[in-house]
Formats: sequence, structure tokens, C-alpha cells
Amino acid sequence: MTGRLGKYSLWQFRDFFMQHGIGIAIIGLLWGYTLLAPLRAAMSVQSPTPLAPGSPIWGIVLQITSAVVSVSVLIAMNGIVSSDRKNGYYRFLFSKPINRVLYYAQAFLVYMVGVLLIMAILSALLRTILPSFNIGYFVMYAALVYIAMGGIGFFLSVATRYDWLSLAAVWLGSRMLRAIYSGPRAGWKGKVVEILPPVHRLDDVANSLIGTGSAPSSDVAWLLGYGLLCFILGLVLLRYGSLAD
Repeated sequence: MTGRLGKYSLWQFRDFFMQHGIGIAIIGLLWGYTLLAPLRAAMSVQSPTPLAPGSPIWGIVLQITSAVVSVSVLIAMNGIVSSDRKNGYYRFLFSKPINRVLYYAQAFLVYMVGVLLIMAILSALLRTILPSFNIGYFVMYAALVYIAMGGIGFFLSVATRYDWLSLAAVWLGSRMLRAIYSGPRAGWKGKVVEILPPVHRLDDVANSLIGTGSAPSSDVAWLLGYGLLCFILGLVLLRYGSLAD
């Protein structure tokens, strides 16, 4: 069954492309074209504006590309487990002796490959406007966000029917609460928000990782560790929980 499950990854990739990939590509292209195309007209061919941390163009590119990655992961995680449960597909999928933990773990990895492939294509198009933009660094950042954000989304998709809405609320809510309750004056509330996802570390990681290919190891470790922990918790809940509503 393991070999057959591996072959089924092609169908999972097809499902990702039809249900999520097209939407991710369209949103990325529209967002990027609307906001970045004016840069092409503004930049001189003879003396292009340097793309480096601290430059005006870099700030715009950083905001757009990092936002596209987050939205792409949000779309990819939508219904990765919950859709099968809501639509009753799990009855057909697991009517044969297939390990559901391995099945959805494989889906998570297949979706990751799909997201990174689309991000590589979009960044290659961006490179035609800004030749100094590094595709490899951007894909590394996308992989980090997928694990950090996608791990949380995977757990929520196992635990709830409204995974994309709850993921957006957790991701954005963590950023806002950490901004509000930070510093020594926050008291016990500052201690409580420490258990929330370390979204506040993402800005510095994006700035350094997309620009130079390196980032503070502690920030990367926190993001990866939190996402992987949530992913493992999702697998545990799949193993011992019930897919039936």
C-alpha cells in the first residue's frame, strides 16, 4: 500500500493544481502585475535602480512578495483535510487499507511542492523586471512560510471545519496581539501571547532571507519549530481522532 500511496501523489498534485494552484497563480500574477509593473516604467534601462535592502524599490518588492507567499499558503491549506470530512470523501478514500496519517502527510508535502513551484515561476517573471531578484532565496522563504504557516493550517484543518478562516484569524490575530501586548508593561498578558505563533519574527526573516539568503537562526528555528509542532499534532489527531463530524 505504501507504493500505491506514493503513486497517488500524482493525483494529489492534480487536485492541488485544479483546486488551489490555478487560483494561487492568478492571484500572484494579478497582484504582482498591478503593483510591480509601474516599476518597469519608472526604472531606467541604462541605470536601473538597485534592488537592495533599504532602497525604496526593495521595500515595495518585499511587501508584495511576502504577502503573496502568505496568501498562497492560506489558499493551499484551505480544506486539505476538512474538505474530505465535510463532503464525506473520507468514506471512499479510506474504504481500502490506506493509512490516513500517511495519506494526509503526503498531501501536505505534495502541496508544498506545488506552492514552491508556483512561487519559482512567479519569481522568475519578477526577475524579468528586477534582474537582481534572487529566485532561490525567495523559494527558500516560501518554504519557510509554508512549514510555519502551513503546519498551523494543517492542524486547524484536522481540528475544525473552517480551517482557512481560523488560520487567517490565528495568523493575523497573533501579529496584532503581539504588537499590543509587548514589552515589560504587558504583564501577564504579555506572557500569554508568547504561546501564539511567532509571526512577529517573520518581517526580519523576510527582509534578510529574500535579500541575502540568510536569516537569524533563532527566528528561523522558532518559525520552523512552531509549524512542525502543529503539523505533528495534526497527525496525532488524525491517528487517534475521528474524521466523521
